[in-house]
Amino acid sequence: MAHVGYIRVSTVEQSTSRQLADVQLDKVFEEKVSAKTVDRPELQACLEYLREGDVLHVHSLDRICRSGAGDAVGLVEQMNQKGVSVQFHKEGMRFDGAMSAAQKGVLGILAAVAQMERELIKERQAEGIAAAKAAGKHIGRPRAQVTREDVMKLINSGLTKSEAARELGIGRATLYRLIG
Repeated sequence: MAHVGYIRVSTVEQSTSRQLADVQLDKVFEEKVSAKTVDRPELQACLEYLREGDVLHVHSLDRICRSGAGDAVGLVEQMNQKGVSVQFHKEGMRFDGAMSAAQKGVLGILAAVAQMERELIKERQAEGIAAAKAAGKHIGRPRAQVTREDVMKLINSGLTKSEAARELGIGRATLYRLIG
């Protein structure tokens, strides 16, 4: 019997260290990718790795399924049919075999809430971006503080356009836009 952890964060900048930190695991599958779909490489590798008698440990339901209640119920049923127990630590839920109608219902509700939370975050993000744009704020990467003269000086000194762009810390597209 192996204790296997699945750890996921949405972006490369986020840390996975707090997830399952206090759980003794034999193997960990970790990825830094959005949970829009269950078709994620490390999740798929994890599900294929698990064998009868193993326990799949997940920090919380939203780490594994956010794309719909059907995904959550389907994933737990798939693992349980394989003889694998699934433990969601944050929710305090463990599924060891065939799920009752009540368990499916609760899991479905929690997965739907996770999906709703994800959509609310996206809505708030879009509203924030729209408000910032309306207030005249620049959204995105900071604009390059390089002038056409800066570019031409380097090119005229013998550097190629690629070398000049690299020297100025700008992309080639920005360089070509500046020299127009």
